[in-house]
Amino acid sequence: MEICVRYCSFFEYHTMYIPYVLEHFVRFVHHKHVRVRTRSWYLFQRFVKHLRIHIDRIAETVIESVRNLLTISAEIKNEHTDGDVSSDENDQIEDPTFTAQLYLYEAVGCISSIPAIPIEKQAFYVHTIFDPLFSEIEKNLAQAKSGNLQAVQQIHHVIMALGTFSHGFSESLPKNTVIANHVPDRSLSEQFGRAAEAILIALEALKSSFEIRTAARASLSRLMGVLGADMLPFLPRWIDGLLYASSSKEEIALFLRSLDQVIFGFKKKVYVVLDSLLTPLLHHVFASLAEPITGTDDEIQLTELRREYLTFIQIILNNELSNVLISDRNLAYFESLILSVTSLAAIASSNSAGNIAPIRMAFVIMTLMTQLWGGLDQGNANGQPATKSTLPQFAFPGFERVLVERFHPICWDVMRNSTFKPDTDANSKQILHEIAGLENAIYKKTGHLFLQHLQQEFFPSIGVDGSEFIQVLSNGSDRKDLVKFLQGFVKQLR
Repeated sequence: MEICVRYCSFFEYHTMYIPYVLEHFVRFVHHKHVRVRTRSWYLFQRFVKHLRIHIDRIAETVIESVRNLLTISAEIKNEHTDGDVSSDENDQIEDPTFTAQLYLYEAVGCISSIPAIPIEKQAFYVHTIFDPLFSEIEKNLAQAKSGNLQAVQQIHHVIMALGTFSHGFSESLPKNTVIANHVPDRSLSEQFGRAAEAILIALEALKSSFEIRTAARASLSRLMGVLGADMLPFLPRWIDGLLYASSSKEEIALFLRSLDQVIFGFKKKVYVVLDSLLTPLLHHVFASLAEPITGTDDEIQLTELRREYLTFIQIILNNELSNVLISDRNLAYFESLILSVTSLAAIASSNSAGNIAPIRMAFVIMTLMTQLWGGLDQGNANGQPATKSTLPQFAFPGFERVLVERFHPICWDVMRNSTFKPDTDANSKQILHEIAGLENAIYKKTGHLFLQHLQQEFFPSIGVDGSEFIQVLSNGSDRKDLVKFLQGFVKQLR
């Protein structure tokens, strides 16, 4: 088996041997020795995935030959109550046989979606695989709700199987398929829609279970690849089900990563869903960000959450969804949003900046907000400042004060810190590059208002002669020139 998988490209040119090899694979996947059997499941998946387009004529035979191995029987060998353990670790520790069994589900999913097989036949294969899994959820749900760990684990395994099969099935889609534009055949959409509904029913009933939430998050993400645009109606319940009060920082970070996939896949089509669920989501995120650090692991998780949170905001801004952050429904959280971003940017002014990725992203986000909500540029083509009579038009009243009184001071708090040394420290230089971009963006959007604030209020308040900076900025210097100037200017501040 190992040799066949390693040299499977041979069979692309000698397809007549594939049925004979598969016959031996089927024998090994039923082997009496558990290690041989489970290893065979993995190798079977590898072989089938690579050569799937050549086995359409024997697809039904292959599926039927391994169907008896798809029966799920959860085993709980160890107790793990730590909510911070990832789902993959739980699977491997508690039920390694099932982890290997998932390879069979992926393999069967690959076979079921071979393009040469008629759609009706594909839908039939999906139906015959899914129906027993739906029955397992129905049979175990009541016991799982009453706290039966065996039933919870069984439902967890079923959810993972549904998602893994869907992942294998999506192999038939072109790699450049845009999820938002993909609409599956009605018969397939019906079958995979039933899978999404079954997962959501289990999630809504057992959302207090970390394992169920983890499995649902992974499986519903995989269903997106098959359902495409038909996944949209399920998204509100999916997001609501995964928002749990006691979720750890790690879990929230993983959830945000899943939402990134949703936004990237559906773009503006997800606006209504995101608008309705953004406030409770931000509530969870801000609460986790504010929790005290109790150890090294907690600090690592906090750094990861910061990065995923900022990535989430950046993806919203980059995918024409920025208005969702300032909609009537979410405007109440705007102040907290700004505070969270500026606070993360200000970490660079501390003595222990640590991982600079969140810091850089915070400055990038402030620049994006400035560009998106700042209206038309207030400087003309030759870089001269706008006249006093030119009134900036902002996305909402008061945003100009956010730019000059909140975003701008953070830049100087960082640059004036004694630990910030862009001339000798590569991390500091990267941050300085983002600071220059933000300062340039603020000037372009506020024009004379910004220069007036610098001259009359800001620089006098910090005791710095900023006339040279104002001149360089108003001359229309690009980011590169401004970085060069600021690097020398920072030395003078010491």
